[in-house]
Amino acid sequence: MNVILIVCDTWRRDHSGAYGNEWIHTPNINRFAEKSAVFENAYCASYPTLPCRRDIATGRYEFPWRGWGGLEPDDVTVAAKVREAEKVSYFFTDVYHHWGRDAGNYWADFTGFDLVRGQERDGYITDADVQFEHRALDYPPHNRKGEPHFRNCQYFRREEKDWFSPQVFWRASRWIQHNAAHEDFFLMIDSFDPHEPWDPPRHYINLYGDPNYDGREFVCATYAPVKGNLTEAELKQVQAQYAGEITMLDRWFGHFIDQVEAMGIMDKTMIILTTDHGTHNGDHGRTGKNWVLMEEISHIPLMVWHPELGHGTRPKQFVQPIDFFPTIMEMAGLESEIPDNLHGQSLLPWLKDPDAEDNRDAILFGEFRCTCNITDKEYVLFQGVDPSNPPLYSYSQIKSKWSSDDWGPFDGTRRLVGPKNANTAGGKNETRLYHLPSDPKQESNIADSEPEQLRRLQLLMIEKLKAIDAPEELLVRFGLDKV
Repeated sequence: MNVILIVCDTWRRDHSGAYGNEWIHTPNINRFAEKSAVFENAYCASYPTLPCRRDIATGRYEFPWRGWGGLEPDDVTVAAKVREAEKVSYFFTDVYHHWGRDAGNYWADFTGFDLVRGQERDGYITDADVQFEHRALDYPPHNRKGEPHFRNCQYFRREEKDWFSPQVFWRASRWIQHNAAHEDFFLMIDSFDPHEPWDPPRHYINLYGDPNYDGREFVCATYAPVKGNLTEAELKQVQAQYAGEITMLDRWFGHFIDQVEAMGIMDKTMIILTTDHGTHNGDHGRTGKNWVLMEEISHIPLMVWHPELGHGTRPKQFVQPIDFFPTIMEMAGLESEIPDNLHGQSLLPWLKDPDAEDNRDAILFGEFRCTCNITDKEYVLFQGVDPSNPPLYSYSQIKSKWSSDDWGPFDGTRRLVGPKNANTAGGKNETRLYHLPSDPKQESNIADSEPEQLRRLQLLMIEKLKAIDAPEELLVRFGLDKV
């Protein structure tokens, strides 16, 4: 069977009709969800963008071992496995990190690939005679990094099809027309939208904001508290821009699905629609995503179409991006080639029986250098870094994008991360415990008032870290050796 995996970067779960949103227009995603399995408890694994892509590519958690970076030389990827079986795999993306200086190789194991240039800080167009302007540029420092983006856009945008997610889905639609005959192909579509910059065609923004708004406009809202950075009107405009991005994405996702249906291959194709994480958009008084991995960031949408299974169901089992590798292999008839060291498991059992008992009592998720997190559906624990900031090692041959000169040399296994090895800004590395049924917005930290639940989750975290053979020094780093 064919598998199409679609990842839409920074797409909030609660910004989809499938998860109860009633004000954002997503008719095509809603139509897709109605006939698919809509997973209620899908969570990110490694955060943010590229760590999630490595989770997907390898079927293994990245965050306990290393941070942002490309594939390691010895990584075994699902795309390589499909290609080695002489089946076609193809990759479409406008996520410029895939070819930028900070990664550059996530497309390499596919049979073929198509990279849509120009997003965010991609240095695509440098022509000095390209005249560009955008009122967002008048408000540094929030938008100054967008200069390459606006220059690129001025160079090639003439109609809606020239925006980024439309380009990605349009090109993928063309690929389907010419490649539908391949047996058991694997197609991955990785759309940077609805990640910022949030500048869809104006008619999409006007669906949600004031068409006459003439105030400051932030296409890249600061990763910081709203107070002191955005007025109430400016925040509403940011929210309208983000919603507009999602509706534009929906329109072109629909174009792609229409093409798959027109080619007559829906009955032999699995389609996975998901994201890597969400973002704060006024929640907890913040915009941007570089803070604590609250529900609006970690709890992600996941919808799966299978020709025979899961139609209209709402599976409640824990699932994560690490599960896509074994699922794709099973669908391609390559079960015997699945590596035995994966952390993920196939989604097929939950499609066959959405009411089956969940074999995961809890799941881990997190970000390198930051808290280690665990949830059992009732509670979520963000285990903070020990205040003494114990040594941290990166198990990678690749120096992180955010590494400093004081990172140690690679000794064949790991490298010592320098003294600034924990992000503590804004209380990011504090220990936090929340009871989700009674506190779904995670406003009341009960780590001090519920010591028994805190200890229970900490012991469960130790168990899960040991089960994946995570580095032993992490127990010291998170103070778990004292539990």
